[in-house]
This record gives sequence, C-alpha cells and structure tokens, in this order.
Amino acid sequence: MKKLMLHVLAQAVFVLAAFCSMQASSEQTIFTFPVDGSGGNTPTGGLISDAAGNLYGSAAAGGAYQCGAVFKLSSKSGTWTEDLLYSFKCGPDDGWGPESALFLDSKGNLYGTTAGGGPSDNGTVFRLSPDSTGGWTETILHAFTGTDGGLPNLSPLVADASGNLYGVTQGYCYRGTCANGTVFELSPHRNGSWGFKVLHSFGHTGQPDAGVIFDKAGNLYGSAVFAGPKDCSGIGCGTIYKLSRGAKSWKFTTIFAFDYTDGAYPMGNLIMDSGGNLYGTTNGGGSTWNGGVAFMLYETSTGWKEKILHVFGEPGDDSGPSSLVFDASGNLFGSAPVSTNAQDYQENGFVFKLVHQADGSWSESVVYRFPQAVTGPFPNSDLIWNPAGTALLGTIGPYSADPSGAVYEVTP
Repeated sequence: MKKLMLHVLAQAVFVLAAFCSMQASSEQTIFTFPVDGSGGNTPTGGLISDAAGNLYGSAAAGGAYQCGAVFKLSSKSGTWTEDLLYSFKCGPDDGWGPESALFLDSKGNLYGTTAGGGPSDNGTVFRLSPDSTGGWTETILHAFTGTDGGLPNLSPLVADASGNLYGVTQGYCYRGTCANGTVFELSPHRNGSWGFKVLHSFGHTGQPDAGVIFDKAGNLYGSAVFAGPKDCSGIGCGTIYKLSRGAKSWKFTTIFAFDYTDGAYPMGNLIMDSGGNLYGTTNGGGSTWNGGVAFMLYETSTGWKEKILHVFGEPGDDSGPSSLVFDASGNLFGSAPVSTNAQDYQENGFVFKLVHQADGSWSESVVYRFPQAVTGPFPNSDLIWNPAGTALLGTIGPYSADPSGAVYEVTP
C-alpha cells in the first residue's frame, strides 16, 4: 500500500509539473497584417531573422498587385513595424505566390521562390538586393519551364560554401499539363548570370514538397510525399532520399520508404543533429487516427532505420505537424495547424514539445494551445527561435480575427 501511495504521489507530482510548465508558456501576436492585404496576405512561408533580430518573410497573396509580397519586420521598444520590400507583379516577367521561407546571404540579399510566373507560368527563383536608395531590386534567376520543374513554392533554398543554391519543385499534372518534380542547383557565374542544373527528376509524381539539407560531407537529403514502393490508397506513402555529391555528378538514393504504419506523406523539412541523425514529420499515417508522426532516422551497417518519436492525431492531440526545430538542450518543437478537442471536435492549433528521456523515449507536451474556434487561428508555418533563443516565432494564416494573417511569438 505504501509503494502504491508513493507511486500515485509521484504521478500526481509529474502531472502537476507538466500542467504548471504548460501554464507558464505565453503567446502574443506581435504583428497583424493590414486587412486590405496591402502589406501582404497569407504569410505561409515562415520567417528568418538577421543578426539584428529583424524578421523577413513572404506572403503568398496581397501586396501592391495582389500577387504576393516580401516583407521585413523590425522591433523598436517592443513594437513591430513592417516594411514592404517587394510586391510581385504576376505575368511572364515576374512571379506570383511566394510560399516558402527566404534565404539571406552574407551580403544581405534575399532569395526565394514563387509558385507561378515566368513565360511558362511554372514558377521562378528570385533574388532581392538592397540598393543605394533604400529600396530593393528583384532579379529572376530562373523561370521554370515544366520539363525542368514546376511549383517550387513550398521549399526553402539552401546554399553551399561556393554560393550555389539548391531547392526542389513539387511537380504536378493539371488538365493535361504536367511539370516535373525536381531537385535543382543554381550556380552563380562571374558575369552575373546563373547556371541551372536538374540533379534529379521525380517525374510528375513523387512530389518533393520539402526542401533539402546538407550533411557535413556536402550530401543533400530531402523527402518526397507520394514516392516509394509502399501503397497508400494507390500512391506511394513517401520516402526520404539522399543525393551524394560526386566529382562530376550526383547520385540519388532512396534511404527510407514509409509504409503508413510508420508514417505517410512526409511534407516537412528535415533537420540533422551533430551525429548525422535525421529528424522529421509526416502528415499522415502512424495509427488509425492518420495524424502523422515525428520520426528519427539513423544509419546502421545495414541501412537507415526509423524510430518513431510520437504519433499524432488522437482526440486532443495535434495533426499534420510542421517541420521540427531543436532547442539548445536537444528538445524538439513544432506546430500543427489542425487539432481536435476530445469533447466537441472543433479545430484549433498547437505548439508542441518533444523531450528526449533518459531511457531513450520521447515525451510530447503541449506548449501552447491556440484559442478554440471553428475558423482558426491555425499556425501554418515552421517555427524559428528568436536570436536570444527564448521564444518561438511563426505565422498564422488568415482567419476571422486576422483576415490577412499574423505573426506570433510563443515563450515556452
């Protein structure tokens, strides 16, 4: 009886500590986009920050021409203000629909992609450069034709030490028109032009939504949503792939294929720890709830193996988790745009935390639950840490209270 009482007491202390921890978290909306969309609308791409703590992002719609925009947010005395850096014009000479996070180089140039635009309307890769007047000048680095890719809108670009850019296109088939899903490389030339190369083509299927990341040896890793040999309702359940850098070419290898029970449809970006292990999420599979999983892949002498860190989707839990981000202690954080309340099944969103336990398991807790509402708010981007590493920043899609979207900050 004494042991039982001690066990119950220990459990109560654990639950109380978890509750207090969740209660200690706070959230605030630090910026709300103008209702008319003039400062951008639907900031789905997430944020990046510079050394001074300024935030940069893209909005898929809105701006001066309602074709999307790139913005900068600066804080002074706790108040955030927006500078609209560029408004896309649509049409064959510009892009429309920027939906991915931006990349900032050491010279202060911003790089990104658009869903459409260009002569074939298959999307573009662009650069924004600050000029001497305080404005920004856009340069289209590449316009996709369909054969070399289409819909590069969801994946952020990455760069190597030589300044080459890498990214992916989703690919699609719509009303008889198709474009390939690809992994591509853009290389700067001395004359200011850029060379373009397809490193791998998935064809019209596969759909690599997420971007690629580097390992220490310069190899690339990424995920493909509908690729793979395992069947998920007539399509592949998704794969994780590796592109190995060679002297003259890149070698493509599928290192893991999901089978639904261990996850399905990996849409988020991968991250890698110092030991070379990969971490990510899937938007489906993992259980009968089909809420997705958080997973780790580790390499063994017989290939890559998966460890499921958490299964999402049960009532009261999140579904469709975002990409993951580490904190300084090795814990993982992410957000989910759709969650289910066990009592009335209204939808809202979560910011969650995964903690690595001493026995090797991982435990999930809710860091912040967005207000219960049928029409939102829904966190719709990957999270980043503020420069101090004390708070998580993300974006909220348009909903009733913020019809153009907002930027939020959660302090765990």
